[in-house]
Amino acid sequence: MKRSSVRPALAAFAAATVLMTAACSTPEEPAEPAATATQEETEAADDAAEQEAESGPVDVPDVSGLILGTAQGNLTLAGLETEVADEAGAPVEVEDPLAYLVVSQDPADGQLERGETVTLTVAPRG
Repeated sequence: MKRSSVRPALAAFAAATVLMTAACSTPEEPAEPAATATQEETEAADDAAEQEAESGPVDVPDVSGLILGTAQGNLTLAGLETEVADEAGAPVEVEDPLAYLVVSQDPADGQLERGETVTLTVAPRG
């Protein structure tokens, strides 16, 4: 065999040997069985976490300078609602959120309760 084909063949053989050896070994048993929660305990913990996530103040992310679609997504992930207005303060009907740029927001920072609204002032992207 050529020297250039021997090295890859040896590497493949070594890899196969390691994989077969690993597959044949038995995993170690844990010293003590892990404690498992009952379904009721798991559901109660999930409900408590969900209630905590649904209430309480959240930080208002700064979305100024972002494309409207991205800004709305960031605020939604934070648990907040959005309203869109033009620079004169009139509501904007948005058909394409990629066509607008957020020039300011109210409130600009701080905290709001989940579900509260942030007003985004937008301008057409040009």
